[in-house]
This record gives sequence, C-alpha cells and structure tokens, in this order.
Amino acid sequence: MAKHKNLFLLCALIILTVASSLVPLSLFPKGSLHIALQVLKGVLLTLSWGLFYYLINASVFERYKHIYKKDVPQIVLVITKFLIFVCGVLSIVVFVLGKSVLSIVALGGLVSAGLTFALGQLILDAFSGVILETESSFEVNDWIKTLDGAEGRIVKINWRTVVLETLNGCLIIVPHRKLAQGFTNYSKPKKSYWDGVEITLDHTVPVERAERILRAGVMGVANIHEKRCDVKAARADEGGITYEIVYMVPGLEMRRKVKHDVIEGVTRHLHDYNLKVSEALGEYILSKGHKPFQEESPLTVTNLIKKVDFFKGLKPSALKKLSENATRLVFGEGEKIVTEGEEGQSMFLIAEGIVEVSIAYKDNAGAKKEKDLFQLGFPEYFGEMALLLNEKRSATVKAVMNTVVYEISQDVLKSALKDNPTVFEKLVKQAIAKREKNKLTKIQMEKLKEKKTSSSKGLLANFKKFFK
Repeated sequence: MAKHKNLFLLCALIILTVASSLVPLSLFPKGSLHIALQVLKGVLLTLSWGLFYYLINASVFERYKHIYKKDVPQIVLVITKFLIFVCGVLSIVVFVLGKSVLSIVALGGLVSAGLTFALGQLILDAFSGVILETESSFEVNDWIKTLDGAEGRIVKINWRTVVLETLNGCLIIVPHRKLAQGFTNYSKPKKSYWDGVEITLDHTVPVERAERILRAGVMGVANIHEKRCDVKAARADEGGITYEIVYMVPGLEMRRKVKHDVIEGVTRHLHDYNLKVSEALGEYILSKGHKPFQEESPLTVTNLIKKVDFFKGLKPSALKKLSENATRLVFGEGEKIVTEGEEGQSMFLIAEGIVEVSIAYKDNAGAKKEKDLFQLGFPEYFGEMALLLNEKRSATVKAVMNTVVYEISQDVLKSALKDNPTVFEKLVKQAIAKREKNKLTKIQMEKLKEKKTSSSKGLLANFKKFFK
C-alpha cells in the first residue's frame, strides 16, 4: 500500500513539475490574469519541491531508520532541506520570473565562495559530523577522550559539536573537526577497559614474591571487573623495582573509585607483610625498609600463623612448634593443591596468593561438571576438615595465581593443639559454616542438611577421637 502511495505521489510530482516549469507565461496576455498565473506557477513549484522532500523522507530516511535502528543525523536533514529550498528558489526565479540561470549560478558561486571563506570552520565541523555519524564511532552516554585531553561522557550531539560532561560535572563543548582528528572511546567495543597504577618496592624483595603479593592485593578489590588483573616488573633504578599493576575497570565512571580501592587494597596487603610506605620514594612508592629479607625464617612463619583466625590465642610454645614444622610449598597458576575425594592428612595456610575452591557435581543429564564456589587468600586456610575428621577432601583447591602455602601435617597439629581446647571450639563453628558453602546439587544439599543436623557436640566428639 505504501509503495502505491509513493508511486501516486511521484506521478503527481512529475505532473506538477512539468506543468509549472514547461508552460511558458508568454502564452497569456499581460495583466491580472498573467500575474495570477505567475503566482499559481510559483505555488505549484513550491508544492512540487515540498512533495519531493516528502518522498525523500518517506523512501530514504525512514528506510535508514528501519535498517540502522537510529535516527537520521540532524546535519543530513538540515543539508537536505537547505538544498531543496535553494533548488525551489532557483526554479521560481528561472521559470516564473524568467531570469537567466547562468547569471544566477554565477552569483550563487560568488556568494558560496564568500560564505565558505567566512564560515569555513563551521562547514568543516558540519561535514566532519556527517562522517562521524556515518561511521557510528560514538553515541550519547559513551565516555570518550580527545587527543588534546578533553574527557567525559557524551550528553548531546549537535550538528556542529559534541557536548561532554566530565567526572567533575562540568560541560565541555568539542567541535566535530577535533573529534575527526582522533579520540579514545572507553565505551566501545565494550564498556569495561584496562587501567593501571605503578608501585615501586625495595630491591631486597624478590620480583616473584612482589608480583604475587601485589596481584593478591588487587584481586581482593571488589570493584575489579571479572577479577581481571596482572602485575609485571616494569623497570629497575636506584629507587627500587617498579611494578606495573593493570586491572579491568567496569566503566569510566568507576575509574576513580576503583583506582582508590586498588591503591588502598595493595597498600593494606603490603602492610600485612611488613612492607611499609616509604615517604622518601614519593607517593604510592612502597618499601620494606633496609632490613634484609629472609622469607623462610621461623619468625616469618610464626607471624603468618598468628594472623590465621583459629590459631589466635595459641601459646608461644605451640606457635613455635607449628612454625618450625610447617612445610613451605609453591604452586603455579592453575595448579591443583588438593583434589576432591582424595585422602587428606594435612591442612594448608595461605601465605601469599589466591586459591579457588570448587566442587564437582552431575547435571541433569548426568555429565560431570565443576562449580567454583569461592576464593581464599592470606591469611585464610583450607583442608582442616579432612585432617581433623579423617574424611576425604570435600572440595578441590587450585591456585588462581602463583601461590605460596604452608602445609601442616596431622602429627604436627596434634602435638601443637592438644593443650588448646578453645581452638577446637572456634574451629568447629568455622568448619560448619564452611560445609554450608559447598551446597550445589539437590542431592548434595540433602546430604549437607543431614550433616547440618549433627550438633557441634558430635563434631567435638570426632575431635576427641582425632587426638586418641
């Protein structure tokens, strides 16, 4: 139906154009009738050009909206209207007033040259806007940064300029010609993007250990997008070794908060290892001081054990026994530390790095799958249930990054904790809570519910058997 309507209008347009432009007024005598016919001819020409614009809008612009799912650029509409207006005026001047088309074109060329010279920047902005709109390189609500450093969220796109709102709430008006030279779009192809900070540590801290501690500190920040981050040594000079920390930001509007949280989290994590902020090296520059680093000394392990929650309150003799007999192990990224279903005769304290706890299950089709439950980091622990209750490992634990753990065997734990009953009570509560996190399938949930009904007294009875 729409096609027939457009065809009818096209035929009407042709008839109006032919009738108004080709019929000479010289056939009619001069006088009131002659003037009336001139007016009629001008009206018909005006209607014909108006109808021509309607056809363009109905057949071209509407199809553009249907295909690209967005409005036609405002500058295209303005230029189209302007050209049709100019053509309409020229047709009236030529066919109604009888003026020479060559003189009009010559005059129009002079006027156009003058306007181009006077309004060159505006014209360049307009055509740059057309090119940018055609490329669809940005849209409203995108965060962009120009080559000269203007940065903000696009709140409005005009025919000549783009209006940006900065993180401070200020407005910046950027001409299209500036954007045509190049810009950064933080919102495309995805809203998230990489950002980073640099941290300098003392030379005495081994590079491998520094990268491990720094990355674990960043991984603890809640606002990191998809927990994606990386740490690499960037350069070394007299001030220390500088590490580049890169992390994924969910969006530019979150950049300040995420950077603040990263710096705070990394600083706090470094302080946990007695790596202190050094005022001498400048802002965000961190150092452990001038004392030589001895990673495997008994004192270092003792300080680690003191930070583990359920070991707090142990007697110095028990702490010493645990620290002297704990075994230091290093696991690479993705390497399994314990596997679900295996026999377990030891527990593990996380010294540096991050581990992922997962559990195996079967889906409705009976296929074996694995579900990541949660992550653990310094100074948390795992493996205590299999150790204390002589059960098989209830979950698989693997290193998310290069990770250092200290393994404590069953014999060492028996010897150290035998005279510390308060530690048992604390461990029982934490063990029950940990079991609840391992719910996954309905069958497993039922098993967990059955285990949940057993009182802490029953678990304490198992602990007593552990020491027999």
